[in-house]
Amino acid sequence: MRILHLSDTHLYGDPAARHYGRIDTTRALRGVLERLAGLESVDLVVHTGDASEDGAVESYRLLRELLDPFAARLGAPLAVAMGNHDVPAAYAELAGPGDHDPRYQDRAITTADGARVVVLDSSVPGAGYGHLDPAQLDWVREVLARPAARGTVLAVHHPPLVAATRMLRALDLDGLDELGEALTGSDVRVILSGHYHHEMTGDLAGIPVHVVPGITNVVDPVAAGEHERSLALSGASLVEIDETGAAGPRIITSLWPNAGDTPGGDAGDVQIPVYDFGPGEVQAIIDAAGR
Repeated sequence: MRILHLSDTHLYGDPAARHYGRIDTTRALRGVLERLAGLESVDLVVHTGDASEDGAVESYRLLRELLDPFAARLGAPLAVAMGNHDVPAAYAELAGPGDHDPRYQDRAITTADGARVVVLDSSVPGAGYGHLDPAQLDWVREVLARPAARGTVLAVHHPPLVAATRMLRALDLDGLDELGEALTGSDVRVILSGHYHHEMTGDLAGIPVHVVPGITNVVDPVAAGEHERSLALSGASLVEIDETGAAGPRIITSLWPNAGDTPGGDAGDVQIPVYDFGPGEVQAIIDAAGR
């Protein structure tokens, strides 16, 4: 199974809006898709959330106008998870209700040759952290009780990991033990997530977890120290899965200059951060996280 993993496009309904006053997120996504124009042999296209920044129906319409033909050219189904900036009810106006409860955009999508992606909606209205309700975990257990012919990929915006930075830890997914229990013994080969805007790996209940860099910007979790810093870059990953389960996934990630970095001032220079939050700003974000 070969999966294109995208995340964190943060599109706007208003075409004049700019992320952090700088990034044209539509141009950023278009630029990534142009970079991927020669891609072939993909079974699934998975977008792991924060598809929208403002939750407007128009932003989701734009997402589908860009990603639907791209996925169709590859002959691959498109799966979109909901992130903390997303509004599931607005996305449902285009995609319809989820598979088991209209409150959640939870879905199971199976390709014609038996590859499956299970999408879990970890969004919490008005909050930055992630959560899965007991009803969602019951549903995923029911779905996974029947293995897919070519194995399953789980997509959830908030990574089931402990984040690398203090700010992101305040925005993490809760209930990791409960999710791990629901996945134990299943045919899930990899868990795909976004949210952190930087690449990260780990595991939950022995299942590999891959976090893809963001399309709208890429966070620097190593060199930023006590700050939270992101750069005008965009990323995407290819995830190749040995469907026998004999080996872990093979993951290939690329980073490019952000095609949506708007001209003028400091913009256009990938060495100049899109944002650089000091300790006080970080604490304010933590206090507003909603926990």
